[in-house]
Amino acid sequence: MSGVCKKGWRGWKRACLIWTVICLSGSLGGASAVHAVGARGSEMASAAMSQSDSGVSDGIVVWLSTAADGEQQIYARYESTGETKALTSRKTRKDVPYIKGTMVVWADKGEQDASSTNWDIYSYDLSTGTERKLNSKAGQYANPSVDESGVVWADQQKYGRIIHYDPVSGAESSLGEGQYPILSQGRVIFKNARDGGLSMIELSSGVHRPLVSLGATNYVDWFVTNGEYVLYKQKNSNLESKYAIISLLDRSLETQDLSPMSAKVEEYAFMSIGNSQAAYLVNEGGQAVLKGVDLATAKVYSVREAEAGVQYIGFNGDRLLYAQSDGSLGSLEMSKYNTNPDSGGGEVPSPTGPNKPTEPNPTTNPVKNDGGSTLPGTSATFVVGSQGGAFSILDGQVQFVIAADAFSRDTEIKVSEMAANYYLLKDEKGRSLEAAGKVWDIQSAGEFGKAQLSLSYSNEPYWTEHREKLGIYQYQAALGCWSYVGGVTDNSNNGPSIQTTIDSPGTYAVLLRSIHFADVDTAHWAAKEVEVLAARGIVDGTGADLFAPKSILTREQFSKMLAGTLGLEPVSPAESSFGDVPSSKWSYSWVEAAAAAGIVEGDHGLFKPEDALTREQMMAMLVRAVKDRLENNQTQGTELNRFKDQEMISEWALPFVRQAVALKLVEGNGELIQTRATTTRAEAAVVLYRLLEQLNEL
Repeated sequence: MSGVCKKGWRGWKRACLIWTVICLSGSLGGASAVHAVGARGSEMASAAMSQSDSGVSDGIVVWLSTAADGEQQIYARYESTGETKALTSRKTRKDVPYIKGTMVVWADKGEQDASSTNWDIYSYDLSTGTERKLNSKAGQYANPSVDESGVVWADQQKYGRIIHYDPVSGAESSLGEGQYPILSQGRVIFKNARDGGLSMIELSSGVHRPLVSLGATNYVDWFVTNGEYVLYKQKNSNLESKYAIISLLDRSLETQDLSPMSAKVEEYAFMSIGNSQAAYLVNEGGQAVLKGVDLATAKVYSVREAEAGVQYIGFNGDRLLYAQSDGSLGSLEMSKYNTNPDSGGGEVPSPTGPNKPTEPNPTTNPVKNDGGSTLPGTSATFVVGSQGGAFSILDGQVQFVIAADAFSRDTEIKVSEMAANYYLLKDEKGRSLEAAGKVWDIQSAGEFGKAQLSLSYSNEPYWTEHREKLGIYQYQAALGCWSYVGGVTDNSNNGPSIQTTIDSPGTYAVLLRSIHFADVDTAHWAAKEVEVLAARGIVDGTGADLFAPKSILTREQFSKMLAGTLGLEPVSPAESSFGDVPSSKWSYSWVEAAAAAGIVEGDHGLFKPEDALTREQMMAMLVRAVKDRLENNQTQGTELNRFKDQEMISEWALPFVRQAVALKLVEGNGELIQTRATTTRAEAAVVLYRLLEQLNEL
């Protein structure tokens, strides 16, 4: 796939001063001009120009045509035969056609109301003539791209969210924060909205890594990629710009500048990348000049002055296709122009290409041995003594509450923001995570005591809607994954944050773990509760993405779930508390933890771990768990009168049932309390969710 100038989403179109348009007259429609802007940003082209993007792959050109009445349709043209085919016919707004092989993808208002901000993502298979809407949920989607490993697009929230679509299963998964993704050779290259740089995700491994780290007044204006190299234009607030490339195959190499950072008389948005050559337009002496780049050596060479009426489309292999003023297609074999280094126009070819080592870039962030990178100017320190105290640093983004005597002596704590994209966003089971906030490294100059840590996260609808699934995670460098620590969300005057107790230094972040089960769809009565508990690691599936909501729960299974809800650590005493729960049993440490906390009791020395859990047994365990943690736990004498089967309650369980109903931890089934009935996994999830609500731990 040639990475043509994919200006894409409307937000970036407005931010970009101009963009090149495909102009294939007659059957392909559109006007023709070489589109440029002056240094002051005034457009130099006709206002009637069709503002559209184009792409090419395997000799097939696709583009978006806008008619005089504003109607937009997507077309394809076969280079070999000249045949033109309309891919769409409905009268909706469209954007960004992108092609790989015979698959075309684009953003379309589709089923969305014309006045809404939502867009859909569509695909068209040229080999079968099949059109398909890919996104299952409505959203502000844009910038789709495709290769053999699927389709990616962006949800245009504040910092963006990248979504991957698997064409085999039809499943959609979030790849985390990012904007303007391009998928090529199984690699997703995207723009970081927080610092304006570029990062990459390897789909096969899920590894994230930064490519270009910027910030301050610098940002990547646009980029193209072939999956092995990235060509990009960098700009700054002084309207200066430069071109550069970076290799994706060797992460130890630096970015290679192709031109100096300088103000340009005119700017062009055309950029494309082929198999071994790349191209872009610059202004030399008042004339648009096409530049070529040898990707292996970073040598820049002049090709020719851009002819009037010629519109460059993109690479097909190493042939650069263009449309002529009469609507015909032409091409340039770029390699034949790659003879001598360029010497004009201020372009600076470097003697060291992207496959040769260079001197360290002084602006590059220092890389830590654990894979992290400290961002400059984002560190703060404070000193905590034996008296403890509350500490708010980095504009309240990180806060600590430390009890007296948690630290035995004065200890300096340093907190540093880390480059989030250095970390693989996976948990210990390989499940994907999403970053809702920044990554923070917390280090201590001495012994680290227990502290309540509070981290802020992004105040955006996506995160606030999923706040109960958020948690603070700690990065396990030796394992290359994140482990859930805990989390209680808060939305105070300082904005949304989440807090938990930590007892060791390390790298922490607010992450979202979205877990869905095939047998608990969104319409299921317990869907929310099951997914929240799964995100917090309290419940697991039964394998093959199933939860088995109707399965009957055993006493040992509920003991583990309840212990996890309360944050109890597993306990493994030398001698078992129950004769039928030996140390070799999977549930041993969880049953012992519940017993140590006074939550479970045996019967004549036996626990009967594999017996089905009755509702009254569950209520007894719940009440024992919260008796010292809730203020309003007084027995209400009339709570059970509304149940017709209250006489079926076991005598020993009566006070526990009465208390559980009074605390609204359980509800009856209409006029029945059914205390002798068994408990399903879905019912237990709902009860445990209510317990977290009562404890204010959601």
